[in-house]
Amino acid sequence: MKNSTDNREVGRKGEDIACDFLKEKDFEIIKRNYRFQRAGEIDIIVKKDNLIVFVEVKNRKTSDYGGALYSISNRKKRTLRKIAYHFLSAHPQYHSKDFLYRFDLISIFNGKIEWIDDIIR
Repeated sequence: MKNSTDNREVGRKGEDIACDFLKEKDFEIIKRNYRFQRAGEIDIIVKKDNLIVFVEVKNRKTSDYGGALYSISNRKKRTLRKIAYHFLSAHPQYHSKDFLYRFDLISIFNGKIEWIDDIIR
């Protein structure tokens, strides 16, 4: 049975890998682990040109319970939208009609990175 410390460590390592991956793709890391009260957090927020991407990271040691995409429930989507809206309200420099916004998922399993863009429509 996993404990919460192990889960946090696996998550942190996954986020580090995802940040390095995004930097290689010329994205600028704006914020990591952006929290809004008790609603939850967005793992990584990045920018490239006029695109702001809110990134959920799933680092898996096992394929139990389906792939990472299956973990993005409708409830999780609502939570991500709520937190993103708060981020944009708190950072008006990014809340502009000049920017496009997207929600992506980066899944890491057995050292392989899968990037799924536009997971919320």
